[in-house]
Amino acid sequence: MATIVIDGCEIHYEIDGSGPLVVLTPGGRLGGQAVHATADALAQHHRVVLWDRRNTGFSHVWFGTEAEQHVWADDLATLLLRLDLGPAWLAGASAGARVSYLTALRHPGVVRGLVLWSVSGGPYASQVLGYQYHTPFINEALRGGMEAVAATPFFEERISANADNRDRILATPVEHFVASMRAWNESFFPRPDTPVIAASEEQLRSIAVPTLVFEGNDDIHPPEAAKALAALVPDAELQHSAWRRDEWMSRYVGRVAGEIADLYPRLAPAITEFIARHEALA
Repeated sequence: MATIVIDGCEIHYEIDGSGPLVVLTPGGRLGGQAVHATADALAQHHRVVLWDRRNTGFSHVWFGTEAEQHVWADDLATLLLRLDLGPAWLAGASAGARVSYLTALRHPGVVRGLVLWSVSGGPYASQVLGYQYHTPFINEALRGGMEAVAATPFFEERISANADNRDRILATPVEHFVASMRAWNESFFPRPDTPVIAASEEQLRSIAVPTLVFEGNDDIHPPEAAKALAALVPDAELQHSAWRRDEWMSRYVGRVAGEIADLYPRLAPAITEFIARHEALA
C-alpha cells in the first residue's frame, strides 16, 4: 500500500492489474480492504485503484466544515492527477457511488465513466444515513469530549489502523468537531430536487460520461433512486441487481453471517462487459 499526502492528510491506496483504469470506492466509511474481493475480480481485466478515503481505513482522520463527501471527491481527483492516472472509470457502492458521481460533477476531466450500485436516495435513506454517520459521534463529543469520540468503536479502528489518528482526534476542539459533523449532515437532508443523496436533478443531467447503474432493492438503496439517476444522466444504462433484497437486508441487520460487500463480486462480469463495450467505441 502506498501513500500520498493531500492538505496534510495521509491517503493510502494500492494499484493492481492491467487494462482500463478503474477506481473502486467502498460504501459507508469502510476502507478499501472491505471490497478487496471485488477489486481482485476486476483486476483480471482492469488496472484497479483501491483507496482509503479520509476517515476510513489506514488514512488520516480529518474534520472540517466542508461536506465530507465533497472533500472525498476532491481527494480522488487529486489522487488521479498527482499520480497521472486519469481519466478513470469510477466505480462504487452507496457512499462510493456518491463519491464517484460527485467527482464527475466537480472534476469531470478525471472521469472516463461511472459504474454505480447501491445508490442511496429518498427520505428514509437520507434520515438513516445522516443519523448513523454523525449523530452518535456528536453525542459522544458533547457527553465526554474528544476522548469519548476516540473511544467509539469506529474511531478506535481508525487509531488502530493509523496511530497518528489518536493525536489528530484529541487535538480537535469539541466545538469544531460538532460543527463539522452537523455541517456534513446537511448533505443528507432530503430535498425535492435531489433524487439521490447530495446531487440535484440539474446536476445529474450535466454528467456527460458513460454510466452503468445497478438497481438497488433494499431500504437504504431503493430502486427509485437508481432509476431516477439512470433516467437523468444522459448516457446511462440501468441493469437489475445481482442479488435479492433478502440477501442484502439479512446482512445489513445481522440476521445472517457475512458482509454486504461479499455480494459485490457478482457484478464484475457486467462491469467488465460494459467498460469493454465503451472502450471499444472510444
